[in-house]
Amino acid sequence: MRNLLLIFLFLLLLSGCKKFTEAPEKKCFIPYVDFVADHINPTTLEVSFSVTTSNGNITSYKWDFGDGTTFNGQNPPPHKYPAPASPNGSSHYKVKLTVANDCGEAYWTQDVTISGCLPDTKFSYKYLNDSTVEFTNQTKTSSTTNYLWNFGDGTTGTNSQVTFTHVYKDDKPFTVSLKATNSCGENNYTETVAVCRKPEASQTISTSECGAVSINAGASRNAIKYQWDFGNGTVLPATPSTASTISYTYPNSGTYTIKLKVFNAAGCDSASTSNNVTVTSSSLGSNSTWSYTSDDLDFNFTRAAIPNAVSYKWNFGDGSTSTLQNPTHSYADPGAYTITLSASNKCGATYEFSVPISVPHYNTLNNTPATGFQQVIAFSQSLIYFLGTNGKLYKTDTSGNWSTINLPTGLAFSSAAKLFKDQNNNLWIYGKKEVAKLNSNGSWSSYFSTTGLGNNVTIEGMAIDNNNVLWTLADGVLRKGNTRINSAVTFSSVAYAPGTNRIWLTSPSSAGLYYINTNSTQLNPVSNTAIVGGGDELKIAPNGDMYMTTSVGIVKTNSLVSTVSSYTSSNTNGLISGRPSSFDFDAEGNLWVLLSGQLYKVPTNNSTNTKKYSFNADLSNLASISVLDFSGTDSDILLSKTSGNAAIKIK
Repeated sequence: MRNLLLIFLFLLLLSGCKKFTEAPEKKCFIPYVDFVADHINPTTLEVSFSVTTSNGNITSYKWDFGDGTTFNGQNPPPHKYPAPASPNGSSHYKVKLTVANDCGEAYWTQDVTISGCLPDTKFSYKYLNDSTVEFTNQTKTSSTTNYLWNFGDGTTGTNSQVTFTHVYKDDKPFTVSLKATNSCGENNYTETVAVCRKPEASQTISTSECGAVSINAGASRNAIKYQWDFGNGTVLPATPSTASTISYTYPNSGTYTIKLKVFNAAGCDSASTSNNVTVTSSSLGSNSTWSYTSDDLDFNFTRAAIPNAVSYKWNFGDGSTSTLQNPTHSYADPGAYTITLSASNKCGATYEFSVPISVPHYNTLNNTPATGFQQVIAFSQSLIYFLGTNGKLYKTDTSGNWSTINLPTGLAFSSAAKLFKDQNNNLWIYGKKEVAKLNSNGSWSSYFSTTGLGNNVTIEGMAIDNNNVLWTLADGVLRKGNTRINSAVTFSSVAYAPGTNRIWLTSPSSAGLYYINTNSTQLNPVSNTAIVGGGDELKIAPNGDMYMTTSVGIVKTNSLVSTVSSYTSSNTNGLISGRPSSFDFDAEGNLWVLLSGQLYKVPTNNSTNTKKYSFNADLSNLASISVLDFSGTDSDILLSKTSGNAAIKIK
């Protein structure tokens, strides 16, 4: 009879109130243990003991065999007991196992009978196949004996036959025990029988278009885990799993060997089978060829066809997309964008690439000389002039065919030197000690002596009227030829209006304009309060409208100096705020404005749609602008800079 004594000590320490943040107490369990006498050898009187059950994180084992001897450790060696007093007599011992952990200790006892007439219990076994085991009872006994078999799979038996078979249904180690009982008592014997049923692999493969295969290995026998090698370096799943079906798509056409490997439940055996399969993969070709044409913010895109593609997609980088192969797109704002082009086939394969794009498209003119440019004037696609900061004049075209023209020898070159285009498409240059016209042979004709100005005077502005008379501004004073126009007003800009044959002037200190009829020297003031802070650069459009810079933006008037429009921060989204350094207008009715080195486009009929075009370093720190008009409303914008990529064309 077994007795269980549990010794448990609880210790509670109370030291004031517990804080709310204190960690909860750790649970503690006393240990539990059970053991059996596996086998008593009636000849040697040796007993084998083993622990059958334990828990509670046991830290020590102590055996007391009841005969005055002990052993420390979980698994003691067979223990030999003294012989009973008589040959057929018996001795009785109480064996005690004590275990302990941090929470306390517990012990378990068992009575052991030692007798020389106990049955010497033993059996052997062998495998007849992967699930059938033949057992042979080898017990030696001197009297009538009863047997109880426990096969470890939940079944028992009292079979007294010497040899018999048992069939297992699972793959794992089973603990088989035999208890033999005679008139002297009982004795046990235990063996571990490892059953490993051999699996058989079988798979059914079906193929479909696009290189897809579907495999069913459900007909495999004794298989619990599956893994496939698809013959192209792909093994799925990476770790064998219980799924008996799988699908896979080959990226390339060809004939492949698909190998199935199956494992039984215990993992003690495996089996394989292989099948060849031929697939045709509808792979998607690749072609990253694309192009575009553009006009300002409007783009026409074209891309090469992709073999086997059934759909295309463009992502324009501004949140807009298109599924056309060759779409058009209008950007709302200038900027740097990343376009993503993708294509797909019927199998879902995709080909995709991304490219950066500048909106609008711009480029540095080819073969640009290594110098900065303080001014640009465009006559046509084949005739564009850049005034270099190095004191040279350059002639080029939109293809980048450059040539150099020496400046007039009388010009004291400085940053004050300016180029001028008259109504007859002649190029002039003016500045300190010079005003000259460029001849068709590349030479210069100087007109400085006709002005009556002194040698150290810098000409600040000029105009040529319908009679080819030269008008100049120097030190704020206007001259017609060599005749000084007497006035107390200081002028800042001069321009000729062909429609009215008038010379118009701005003043940095007057809220208005001044004009002189070309056949007269009479100065006529016209007030206009919109010209805030006085006028500066003045340009006259082909229709006679006049544009001039002010301290708050640009004012547009008609030939009667009636204000048509003002372009200031209040109606340009706050962008035109201050006096622009330069501007020009195109055939579509847009003003192109340089302000603090930044470029802006101001639609004159819808100034609230003003856009900033200086979205990167190339389009910043600009010095000059000139609009090159083509047929209709097509225009290019020419820009100059004093450093960096100094000659730029915007399409």
